[in-house]
Amino acid sequence: MNESRSIPKEISSEYGRDFAFLRRQGLKYIEELSHKLWTDYNTHDPGVTMLEMLCYAITDLGYRIAMPVEDILAKPKDNLQQMHRQFLSAIHSLPSSPVSADDYRQLFVRVDGVRNAWIMASDRQIVARYAGVAQPGVPELHYKATGEVVDPKKARVFGLQGLNNILIDYDESSLLTEEEKKKDAATRKLIIAGNKKKIAQRVLEIYQRYRNLCEDIDTLQEVPLQGVVICGDIDIEPLADPEQVWARIVFNIDQYLAPDIPFHSLQEMQEMGKSSDQIFDGPAFDFTDGYSFKTPGNPFSKKGFICREDLAASELRTQVRLSDIMRIIMETEGVKLIKEIAFGLCGCDEKDMDNVRKAVSGDKWNLCITPGNKPVFCVDNSVLNFWKELMPIELKMTEAKQGLDALRAERNMEMQSKLTEDIPMPLGVYRDVIDYQTFQNHFPETYGIGRTGLPPSSTIQRKSQAKQLKAYLLFFEQVLANYFSQLANVGVLFSADKSIARTYFANVVNGLVGVDEIVDDTAGWQKEVEELLINSGLDPYIARKNMFLDHLLARFAEHFSDYVFLMHRLYGQDADRILIRNKVDFLKDYDHMSTSRGSGFDYYNPRSDQEMLVNIPGMEKRISRLLGFNHYRRLPLSGLSYQVVETTKVKMTVNGILKDVQQYGWSIKMGSATVLESVNRSFLKRTDAYEELGLASLLGCERTYYTPVLSVDKKKVSFTLLDTKNQAIASHPVKYSVKAADLLKGSFPLLEKKINEVILYLLEEFRLEGMYAVEHILLRPEFTIPLSKKKLFFPVCIESDGSCCRPIDPYSFRVTVVLPGYSMRFRNKYFRQFAERLIRMETPAHVLPRICFVNEEYMKKFEDAYHHWLNSRHKSSDPRKQAPDAVLTALLRVIEEMFTVYEEGQLTDCDDDTPEKNPVVLGRSRLGSLESDSKPG
Repeated sequence: MNESRSIPKEISSEYGRDFAFLRRQGLKYIEELSHKLWTDYNTHDPGVTMLEMLCYAITDLGYRIAMPVEDILAKPKDNLQQMHRQFLSAIHSLPSSPVSADDYRQLFVRVDGVRNAWIMASDRQIVARYAGVAQPGVPELHYKATGEVVDPKKARVFGLQGLNNILIDYDESSLLTEEEKKKDAATRKLIIAGNKKKIAQRVLEIYQRYRNLCEDIDTLQEVPLQGVVICGDIDIEPLADPEQVWARIVFNIDQYLAPDIPFHSLQEMQEMGKSSDQIFDGPAFDFTDGYSFKTPGNPFSKKGFICREDLAASELRTQVRLSDIMRIIMETEGVKLIKEIAFGLCGCDEKDMDNVRKAVSGDKWNLCITPGNKPVFCVDNSVLNFWKELMPIELKMTEAKQGLDALRAERNMEMQSKLTEDIPMPLGVYRDVIDYQTFQNHFPETYGIGRTGLPPSSTIQRKSQAKQLKAYLLFFEQVLANYFSQLANVGVLFSADKSIARTYFANVVNGLVGVDEIVDDTAGWQKEVEELLINSGLDPYIARKNMFLDHLLARFAEHFSDYVFLMHRLYGQDADRILIRNKVDFLKDYDHMSTSRGSGFDYYNPRSDQEMLVNIPGMEKRISRLLGFNHYRRLPLSGLSYQVVETTKVKMTVNGILKDVQQYGWSIKMGSATVLESVNRSFLKRTDAYEELGLASLLGCERTYYTPVLSVDKKKVSFTLLDTKNQAIASHPVKYSVKAADLLKGSFPLLEKKINEVILYLLEEFRLEGMYAVEHILLRPEFTIPLSKKKLFFPVCIESDGSCCRPIDPYSFRVTVVLPGYSMRFRNKYFRQFAERLIRMETPAHVLPRICFVNEEYMKKFEDAYHHWLNSRHKSSDPRKQAPDAVLTALLRVIEEMFTVYEEGQLTDCDDDTPEKNPVVLGRSRLGSLESDSKPG
């Protein structure tokens, strides 16, 4: 029977701190290995003494290992900043961009002047008429008008999903300042209208900043109001202040009809029993950061945390119960009993008691509110009579309303006082873990190796023996010192930092008396030991660094296993360092990349040209990192920064015929200057040149693969790019003058500067691979277009008889993903298959991607049309408006005609046993050439 193997959940680490255990184990090993020569294991034996000292040093290491992690990672200076660099705090790791309606509401209510807000799906529909059209088989589309009747035998109707309507409940108490309240009614009305417009603009900016992929806004308006009138006789306590009672009743009824959304501090949320992930659920960001919005400044004036339960309680009511009103009044301080009460609906803009009587004559216990309307307490039309026993009380309405304003002001002040706090970062105490002090100072003085040393009268032989013992023990101490250094650098090992290219660390032994008599160069001791670790091959950096990074990825439930396999299949050993960089880049971007993985790009708020380069959908960022692109900046892919060039022609025999065969090379340009060009200028296929260009663009991001090349007279220097076999694959065409001093040092500062410029260019600007994600919902025409402009719609697949391809709707939750099918990796059918699967997995589940691998010619055509459309929208005075008709139509046609190119397949005779180099695979191959075909097959 096979035993079940598993990783033990608990591994005891106490043995490293147990001196007695270590001593017993040491004696056991000594006895096993040297029992024929060594039989005296008593404490007076020098060997046992040395064993005890080693055990003592190991326990020191054991106790340091058992320290709290925050102590091990603590730094002597800027400890808090260092911990934040090492770890993501709760507020930077747990929140996400808004996804649900409640998430958006959390953002909107933080705007000054917004009391509440709701977001709901729009009901826009498109009619696709297929019968009686000008061109049979080509349906004509238009937006469905209100009240339009559609014949199902002639047309199909589909709704535009992903469009949202926003309703805003303005905070009336913040729309006017105290000074503005003193102005006349007409002026106040104008000021209120202007302030509401500014607040609505803020809400729109926030929505666009956090817009979901394949979603957009349709309308933004104030929530319609539906008044509730209440009439009743209320008996109050003899000592109660009637004006204060009235103010509290009105305030409490307001809170019942349309509750405020309270903000809580971190401590309050914890006292409610909320866990960290519940507290920071949704868009609970640190709202002190500067955001780029159309209106300058940070729009989030209200901070703190919001409970999901409070959001649910503040949804728009669909009914109002009289029993709830009675309960609220009875719970108000100062109320004794309700003598009589009735309620109903009314118009809040007129004072007419006939309307009031008509309103309260309906359902006595329940009022139905129109969906999408907000119920409000109709104070001016309501009549609340107060009594003290049998005596009626006349209210001083001016004082009563002042009391109501005071309650509302107090509520606003409380909401403004909250802060969005982070969970404190654990801070340890700096223990100087790396400091290893020699244990030789703890030996008995008779050994003569401690601080006391030997007496001056000691013989030369005795002094030599002491030095020999010191040197002998130093071997063990060096190993221990390295362990202490390894522990101190655990933060480096488990970090997304590839600048330190080693995983083993060394240290010197401190406190050793007379060390200069044992170690030749004490000043260079540290450097010498480190170089020994690096140059001796004892540190398998690439394998170990990949393991550490895999461990970090696994903590986020991420993995690169399929990608690693394919990269090794494509590049062999050349892939190793590339994989480290890919994993590091992924981890460094993980916080904002995972936060916004379902977000679209912001086409509304202003961006500089540099900001626009990284203003892309969240899925595009994540997929770019998972596919190992150098960067995800929105730079051209269509060959502006590289060239595959024709070099010379050679005579070659092809199928028995002597022919002139064209040869190819490649180059990479930085602006107009060539910075790298292929050493091999005799590729027989453009595809082979493309393959090496792709490899060079990846290896060129690592300083390891660059090497200087001196001219014969050593007066000029340039550099070449090597692969992992130390074969030159590219060279730099410019040669730089060499100074005599630099030649003696073996370093060339000017050359290093140029190499660093090339590396930075390849990492941040050069783009051989990349992707575009085009959201179809953003390509919809204006809702006000005339029926004659049918070409502004995406074409749909409906035949003349009404049969159609599913889904019919080309706009709702649809995205077109465009990739370069001509790059080395995307020519490989296995890597392309992996990329397609990855894109479908990483695209939100409700979004349908159409994936196209296009050739270089079509990529340029697409980029021209897409960037023209993008600039038209973003640089418009109102980016919400669609681009001009010609610009939109050009992009629609390019996307409509787009097709995937495949590697040329090889057809062979069925009886031919010769292995096929590139067999035809259904759905993965095409007849013809990837380089020249321009029509779909």
